[in-house]
Amino acid sequence: MSGALIMIKTRNRKRGIALFFTICTIGLVSLIVWGMMHFMHGEVHLSENYVDSTIALLLAESGVEETLFSLKGQINTKDSELYKMITTLDTGTIEVDLTRLAKGDGKVEPIMAGGDIKATLKWELDEKASAELAASGVSRDLAREGTITIDSMGTFNATKKQVEVKKKVKAVLLKGGIHSNSIGMIAPNHGLYLNEAAEESFKIQTFDFWDPWEFIVKGGKMYMKDGENVDLPKWLMLSDMKNELEHPWLDMGMGWTGWTGGANFSETEIEYSGDPVTREYYKWQGVTSWPWWEQCSSELYHSKTKKVEEYSEKEVQSYPAEVYKKLANRVIDPEDNPTTGKYFQDVTFDDAFERNHVTYSHVLPLYGWGDWRNVSNKYNKWFGNPNKAHDTSHAVELNGITYVKGDVFLEGWVKGQGLLVVEGNVYIGGDVLTLPDDKGCESCLGVIVLRAEGDDSTEEPRTGKIIYEPHHDSDWCRFGLTTPFRNLSPRLEGSFHAEGGMELKTDSSMKKLCNMDIVGNLSVDYFDRRKMPNDVRITYYDWQSILEKAGLDLTVDKTIDYTNVYDLAVTKEIISWREVPATL
Repeated sequence: MSGALIMIKTRNRKRGIALFFTICTIGLVSLIVWGMMHFMHGEVHLSENYVDSTIALLLAESGVEETLFSLKGQINTKDSELYKMITTLDTGTIEVDLTRLAKGDGKVEPIMAGGDIKATLKWELDEKASAELAASGVSRDLAREGTITIDSMGTFNATKKQVEVKKKVKAVLLKGGIHSNSIGMIAPNHGLYLNEAAEESFKIQTFDFWDPWEFIVKGGKMYMKDGENVDLPKWLMLSDMKNELEHPWLDMGMGWTGWTGGANFSETEIEYSGDPVTREYYKWQGVTSWPWWEQCSSELYHSKTKKVEEYSEKEVQSYPAEVYKKLANRVIDPEDNPTTGKYFQDVTFDDAFERNHVTYSHVLPLYGWGDWRNVSNKYNKWFGNPNKAHDTSHAVELNGITYVKGDVFLEGWVKGQGLLVVEGNVYIGGDVLTLPDDKGCESCLGVIVLRAEGDDSTEEPRTGKIIYEPHHDSDWCRFGLTTPFRNLSPRLEGSFHAEGGMELKTDSSMKKLCNMDIVGNLSVDYFDRRKMPNDVRITYYDWQSILEKAGLDLTVDKTIDYTNVYDLAVTKEIISWREVPATL
């Protein structure tokens, strides 16, 4: 009996121990499961916070980018808060309009749900920097320099991040427009400026039926002091001049065919101070009249033709040679300084077959082409044929005023912002093209050709001419062959003034194919259309504005006027870009 009780007690004790361990195991497993669940919940929370923080930071940076973008459009707008703050206050803060980011447009997506951006822009004048700017030559009241600080805060799901960016700003009062005391391009507002034109300069000759001479001016103003009768060809009457005529389909043009040639001034405003500029054509009189067509030369060229007061020399920025010489930063005058005579030489070009030689005698060579040997082939041994134009390392550099007494030969690349003033003749052998200067800024060229002393003839001047004399060049490319059509249609980029006029000088049988394209303007005191290249097209371009941006002192009496308008510029460099505590 006692043995049985002992066995029962032993069995019950073992069951109790097993139950205890089972309960402990369940408790431990539960604890582990709870811990894992808690850990996973924490990781999810951390992940959510990381995502929210990252998005908030990206929103803050997008606010900075939007602010910098809007600066470009507002900074030089006189009515903007930013402009007023920088030009009138020493310190100030404005809230940046981020409507475009909030609502979006065709280029920018709206801010995502749960996100928000706020940005402010603070301006602070840097007294030391402004003083240094003034010390460089600009008076204290004309120059301001300081710092703008952009603070942008992005918010996403209650998480906030803020970014601070600093940049420098310079504000300089602009110089006034070109006044009568300033030197610059001749007649910079005019595509064509004529003081005296030979009779019938714009007449279609009877036997120019296969390739009539054509003269085109596009843009700018045009001034013809004593006016001219301009022949209208039929094609011009049916196209650009159609709205200026009563019945262009029935009217007849001038010349052998009447279809092309003459002059197209339909895209420019015409001015005259003496006799008017009129159009000449055969006007339809109606079926009841005889003759049906009657020659008409009494109508103004078009509705944009008007009479103006005669321009003075100062109004078109024309000065005597001694003024240019006095202000020039580079003077080549063998009479005053015989050592400069060494720069004048004979320049000769040959064709590949040594049949045609062109020599420019005793000229100052300004040859802006390089050497094709300095240019690698683009494709292979036979294709990609480099030529002299591909080497831009020999571009003619002209800055300020360069004065030359004597003849000049000009061709090729030109860089810088300046005027070439020549007392003599300028011979052009081919293209004259502008190349960005060493700072990457746009270049501009003004060529002013004045008559030499003693040349005071009223007709057929000997000097003061721009003479286009094309040539072959056997060393133009690596093949050693002359391209016969290379210089038949030169492109001239710049402002060109010639007291003695512009003419074509060639004995070539291809004279009739020589055309000229001028991008800028042309002004002459003596104009003889028949001595110029066959077709001439002038596309107006305001090179004067680029010359003004160069900041060169080209004033005759050294008096500089200023406007009440500041030019504001934000530097490209960033002073700092950093994350800061969110305080907005």
